[in-house]
Amino acid sequence: MRPYCKTTHNQSRYSRLVTVAALLICICSLGFAQSTAAQLSGTVGKVLIRIRDRGNEQQLAQVQVQLIRFPDGIVGEQFTGSDGSVQFSGLSVGAFTIRASRQGYEPEEVQIDLRNSDRTLQSVDISLMPRKDKGSGAPQGIVAAGVLKVPDNARKEFDRGSRLLNEKKDFDRSIAAFQRAIKLYPGYADAYFLMGTAQMQASAASDAEASLRKAIALDARFIAPHYPLALLLYAQQRYAEEKELLLEAQKLDATDWRWPFELARCHAQQGQWEGALRYGVTASGSATAPPKVHLLLADIYANSSRPRDAIAELELFAKLDPESFYMKRVREVLNVLRQRSVASAFPSSEPR
Repeated sequence: MRPYCKTTHNQSRYSRLVTVAALLICICSLGFAQSTAAQLSGTVGKVLIRIRDRGNEQQLAQVQVQLIRFPDGIVGEQFTGSDGSVQFSGLSVGAFTIRASRQGYEPEEVQIDLRNSDRTLQSVDISLMPRKDKGSGAPQGIVAAGVLKVPDNARKEFDRGSRLLNEKKDFDRSIAAFQRAIKLYPGYADAYFLMGTAQMQASAASDAEASLRKAIALDARFIAPHYPLALLLYAQQRYAEEKELLLEAQKLDATDWRWPFELARCHAQQGQWEGALRYGVTASGSATAPPKVHLLLADIYANSSRPRDAIAELELFAKLDPESFYMKRVREVLNVLRQRSVASAFPSSEPR
């Protein structure tokens, strides 16, 4: 068997294969579209999520619950009602991350894996730990008082819009409901935020950006709109603006793995591998970081001519998530990287 030589043809093939994590940078470059489409065809079931305070076990209202699928990103977003629960239905086969966050609490994430046999309602219980007050920002009681300022009629329109967005996937009617809520209460940052996510899903990028920026303008410490806005800026290759936004978000919550992760993606997309590695390592150091962080690090190492480190990251991913939908591709990439590593140990006599 010939050694893996760095010819133009092989280098092109190598680049396509080893960038399994570039799916986080550009999904189409790996030809994952068919796999993703297959994942989206046909629905499996529903997930009921209940959120409680870890200290007193009380149900928590106004908790932002995001349903995230790798690599598609956020596929659903809701806020808990007075019973502390939300429900996502019409889910397809695959691995999901459920992220729950509320001001005054530490964010929490859990992973679920839906199989073809999972056609019944699944229940997930999440407990949030109250965040210790470091003396900066408003006390938790002030946040609650802010929620109480929303008029009942505006809240009803907000709840209606949330149901239309998350359960019915009726983007136009949900946007109209959020607009009515905002008309009744112009300072409704939550309504601007969810309207922005609905507009994103309706492919109205300009309107979505305006809504998300308005949510942040109304409440500078409202962290939820930062993530979808960063994804929007990334999709439009507005990397300088995205970096600035992500750094602002990181100041609000330095413990969140998403900010360094997205900063790593942003640097990687621009070929700034040193910065990408710095932020990727930071993201992987978070206790709540998902296994996919190691895919991104593998891509960064592969593009930094460090195949052995890339192999270590992919092997760690395989250990952390052996049932991942993407393990077949990871195994292919590992084989190529190992060949690359062996070839680099025995340099070819051909001119480079």
